[in-house]
Amino acid sequence: MIDVLSLRALIAVADTGSVTAAATLLNYTPSNITQHIRRLERTVQCPLLERVGRGVVPTEYARSLVERGRPIVLALDDLAAAHDGEPAGQVRIGVFPTALRGLVIPAVAALASAHPSLAVQPLELEPDEALLFVRTGLTEAAVVKSWGRLAEEVPDDELQRISLGVDRIDAILPSSHPLADRPGLSMEQLRHEPWAVTPDDGPYRQWIEAQGGLGSPSGPAYQAAEFQSIMQYISLGLAVGAVPRLGRGPLPPGVVAVPLTGDSSFREVSLLLRTAASNGPNLRAVVQEIQCQASMYLETP
Repeated sequence: MIDVLSLRALIAVADTGSVTAAATLLNYTPSNITQHIRRLERTVQCPLLERVGRGVVPTEYARSLVERGRPIVLALDDLAAAHDGEPAGQVRIGVFPTALRGLVIPAVAALASAHPSLAVQPLELEPDEALLFVRTGLTEAAVVKSWGRLAEEVPDDELQRISLGVDRIDAILPSSHPLADRPGLSMEQLRHEPWAVTPDDGPYRQWIEAQGGLGSPSGPAYQAAEFQSIMQYISLGLAVGAVPRLGRGPLPPGVVAVPLTGDSSFREVSLLLRTAASNGPNLRAVVQEIQCQASMYLETP
């Protein structure tokens, strides 16, 4: 008979790509993971991992076990989570960085006080990866965002989407800028300004360009991976930017925030859950607390 813990270990190795990462995910030691894999190999009488360089990859048969075994493991997890008692155990939640700082960390603190037996473990993930983690059971929930549009309600029996609200985006300017005293600004008014933006061509940059920003022939003047570094460029009078309010923190000296006009000057923030896992007391407590935090920082769509 296949041991569920050994099957879970194999799935974790397949998902994370290494024994060490699988051990971290499951709160095991690497030797525990190796022992479980060997036990499963003895049961099925077939090798499950192949060494490639310094790492390991699942064999073809192991990939088949993962595909067929994952729904079983998730169903057992859902069965265990659907108890009638007080919230207890662990809930893992994927969350993008500004929502981690602005929503989830305060929620973790509140939940630790209200439910001492419940451990909430946030994982900092961008939305695409967080969605994958929820679907595969690596996390029980995910906080995701969509730039400049409301998330489409696509029928999906596996996932439940809960809108948390709208995160407005402001133009950030040096306080000495000629437009700093305006009640609102369009992206067109900032089109030919020097910009500070993130270096990748991800959703944030795509949103700015779609709204008419970055119109200078030379492109963005400065690049930084974090919003706080972007704000530093702006505070020293080197550039302008556009930054969401969630998780932004207090504005540094020498900087003003001016609301951006336009129908797309926002991010919608949503919470994703696997539908089969959404009725247990653990997730109910987490959802309620994150909704409470969201009500203080986000606007109703």
